[in-house]
Amino acid sequence: MDRATIYAMSPDAQRLLDEARHLPPTELNWLIENLVASEGAMDDPSLAEWQKEAGDPEPGYDEWFQAGVEEALADSSPDAPHEEAMKEFHSAIRRGRKLKATA
Repeated sequence: MDRATIYAMSPDAQRLLDEARHLPPTELNWLIENLVASEGAMDDPSLAEWQKEAGDPEPGYDEWFQAGVEEALADSSPDAPHEEAMKEFHSAIRRGRKLKATA
């Protein structure tokens, strides 16, 4: 299976994603909250362990996160390959864990 097939999105999913990008902020927040809190997601033991490790969000986190989502949706720069994004993501996690261990 080639990369284009792996990351291909059905026309219906693409249409929904395009429509979601144009939602007003309150409706977009509702959509995100309902997708994240999908049935059974909160029962996942790995999620509970991650929440314990991460702790409670800092004040202003929701506003910061929403601004980042809006910025990302408006971004028209070329996409990064999945492998590159995952390397950066795991590197950031390692740095964060090192900082937390020294605090």
